Amino acid sequence: MPRSLTAALLTIFFGAFAAPGLVPATGAWAASANGETPDTGSGVPPAYEGALKSLAALNVRDAVLETRLDGLARPWAFEFVDATRVLITELHGRLLVADLETGSTTGITGVPEFVTGHEQTGLLDVALYPDFAQSRRIVFSYVEADPGTGRYYTPVIAAGRLADDQLVDRVTLLRVTPYGWSPSNFGGALAFGPDGRLYVSIGDRSEDGLAQRGDRLEGKILRLEPDGGTPPDNPFVDDPAVDDRVFALGVRNVQGLVFDPGTGQLYAAEHGPLGGDEINRIVAGANYGWPVITYGRNYSTAPMGEGTHREGMQQPLFYYLPSEAISPLEIYQGAMFDEWQGDLLVGALKGRHVSKLDLDGDVVRSEYPLLGELGARVRDIKAHPDGSIYVLLQNGALVRLFRDGSAPAPATGGAPGEIYALVCAGCHDTGAESAPGLDESARWKLIDQQPREAIYRRVIEGFGAMPARGLCNLCTDDHLRATVDYMLERGAATQ
Repeated sequence: MPRSLTAALLTIFFGAFAAPGLVPATGAWAASANGETPDTGSGVPPAYEGALKSLAALNVRDAVLETRLDGLARPWAFEFVDATRVLITELHGRLLVADLETGSTTGITGVPEFVTGHEQTGLLDVALYPDFAQSRRIVFSYVEADPGTGRYYTPVIAAGRLADDQLVDRVTLLRVTPYGWSPSNFGGALAFGPDGRLYVSIGDRSEDGLAQRGDRLEGKILRLEPDGGTPPDNPFVDDPAVDDRVFALGVRNVQGLVFDPGTGQLYAAEHGPLGGDEINRIVAGANYGWPVITYGRNYSTAPMGEGTHREGMQQPLFYYLPSEAISPLEIYQGAMFDEWQGDLLVGALKGRHVSKLDLDGDVVRSEYPLLGELGARVRDIKAHPDGSIYVLLQNGALVRLFRDGSAPAPATGGAPGEIYALVCAGCHDTGAESAPGLDESARWKLIDQQPREAIYRRVIEGFGAMPARGLCNLCTDDHLRATVDYMLERGAATQ
């Protein structure tokens, strides 16, 4: 969108306002007003010049990003112990409790021995038992070397109880055997479901054919009892060809699992090969196709499998081309960023940003990269109970995205006639790409015969030659609906 048009739209939606900029606070980026208003002439506000341009592009101009912890050594995952403390795993071996208010960290003793220093070997994910407040029990995943040669590896799932700064009553819930040669593709993602069961991802261990073998746990999503046992209602308990613990199969390397707290639906973030990272809705007994179907290619660039579709195998909810090396994911539930309610936030390692997926039921309506300003690999994402968003970075920092309430809320202005004149008229008044003009009554009456919600959706998502939102990224869905109503009423009324 031309800069002059952007400025005019800013005037419509916000009126004259102070130029956004960097808040002068240690360790903080911001997208809020700084109190200065340069003389731009004719009352036109300046273009956004704050530090968080990726959020401003989504009309989030009052957010602040601050560093809460720093100096971690290749962190992998974290969980909120309470409102002010987090439990953090580091790939190279430490389990830490960190105080978000003071920035201090305390090492937890009593963790098991595990192998580190070989690609993805080390301490991986961590999750709290549903009754953690009373039991203080946690579950975690790590990589173990074989006791004979130390040259073969396997993922292990273990549990224990936090007692002050110690891990006690430690038990092994699962050891995936046989040990394998590859020091990568372990999976190891953990999540407790609303049913109280533990869901675990096991990667294909760089042997993709194992993902389709029912007698092996590699390339699977498992469902376990909290003590590591097998739930009697697992989908394959009556199938002698499939291990009873398998909940879903045909995955490559799932490093993120999350349940939607509203629906109970399980989602997974999966590394593809060369391209084809996937977000999947995990359903009991489903086969997600790896390596038979994939949107990626072999690292040699040669095609893989049979293509992208096969009967009886699930399609991803969303996939990435090229690959961004997605890892963690979170479903946002909170009041601080209410416009993101129910959206999926997906961390990218290679992509070095957070991918926000606008989740509408079973459909992703849009994808937008956020927080590329960090320039760091994103290892984990969690929403705090206060609605702020914490992002764990592989460079050793834990940062917090929040709204501090200091910037004025935008007005809800944007009259449909003004939006039409500035945005829509460029095509509809000129007939570009055969767009109907407001004086073409017959064409508008045909359009108006369609369900109004379908017309709105085409404008919001884009249709044919018309780009999504008509390129008006400052327009809310309500603005676009009102402008559609304006155009239909004006167009159908002309003779």
